[in-house]
Formats: sequence, structure tokens, C-alpha cells
Amino acid sequence: MKFTFIGDWYEVGDLADSFAVVAEGADYEEAKANAAVAVLEAFPWRAEEDGETPETFWGGDNGAYVVAAFLGDLGAQAVDAASFRLIA
Repeated sequence: MKFTFIGDWYEVGDLADSFAVVAEGADYEEAKANAAVAVLEAFPWRAEEDGETPETFWGGDNGAYVVAAFLGDLGAQAVDAASFRLIA
């Protein structure tokens, strides 16, 4: 199953882009875990400098939270509708 996750960073002063990531998994939780891996690849300093891992990313001190999640690949619509960095 494919999901589109819209995410933002926990840290208020964080100037990194909000993001939309499309990830696939057998279910929502697996897709969410795969999305964390993709986001950490796109923002490598979150892992290298801040110590985030795929397991701690969603909800970690230097991680992000899910603003919204949609079933299917809505990446193009997310980019057209708002200013999100698309991670595919």
C-alpha cells in the first residue's frame, strides 16, 4: 500500500522545509517507517548530527510529526497545493 505523509519538524525554530513523502509498505505502520528512512536520507544531518534513527524519527527530539497521511500517491497534488519538499 502506498501512503503520502505530510510532515513538519518538532522544533519551532527549525527552518528546514515541511515535507511530503510517498512511501510504500504492507500497512500504514510499515509505510510510515519507510517514510522515516526516506526523509532521513533527504535530511542526513538529522541522523548524523542530531542522532535521529528511523525508529525515533516520528516523535524524536529532533524529528518530525505527521501532519496528515493519505492513502495513495498524492505527492504531485501536495506539491501543487502548498510549499512542501517532495521526497519520493
